[in-house]
Amino acid sequence: MESSLHRELKRRFAGGDGSWVEVRLGRDRVDAIAPDGRLVEVQCGPTSALRPKLGRLLPGNQVLVAQPVISARRILRLETPGGPARSSRTSPRRGGPFDAFEHLVGLAGLISHPSLEVVVLAVEVDEERIPARGRRGYVVADRRLRRVVSETSIRVPADLRALLPDDLPDPFTTRDLAERSGRPEWLARRAAYCLRVAGSAVQVGCLDRRRAYRVPALS
Repeated sequence: MESSLHRELKRRFAGGDGSWVEVRLGRDRVDAIAPDGRLVEVQCGPTSALRPKLGRLLPGNQVLVAQPVISARRILRLETPGGPARSSRTSPRRGGPFDAFEHLVGLAGLISHPSLEVVVLAVEVDEERIPARGRRGYVVADRRLRRVVSETSIRVPADLRALLPDDLPDPFTTRDLAERSGRPEWLARRAAYCLRVAGSAVQVGCLDRRRAYRVPALS
């Protein structure tokens, strides 16, 4: 089922009135068409599923892929979907642009395509949770957009450096990425893979038995 976050972002890129969302183009349906004519796909999860569609859309079209990452969330507990909130609290979990690498790996080989723009949106959301059926606890029923905190545009591989933490050593390892970003090393490995495949970083040997990378802009 489509989340409210996905639906609200489609309307945002379509200009707000909803008249250019879910548009059929040949065998494909695109999430939205922007006022400037670009085709828009909003991807709240892994981007690898988009590759076949992008292979058909990119020839002859300008395409924008919007990838939201949750920077902050307010958790609302409801009895039923869409009902009044019984309680609310702010989650201590915080996110940022670096988290986009979790799903961007699926598009790493397309970042350099001249007709593709990826926009990473840091968003704040209301996360609605309802009682889980047949077991204890709550499950996520929906996520609703509160506000867009920032937008990071990626048009060429070098733009990926805007997603990286500050003060990376040169060269750096996945351990450096994890420590500077405050994220687990599995995510740092995905980031390094994305940087390498996109062509915005190169492997330059090993440090402490880990692959070392250099981003030209950091030199």
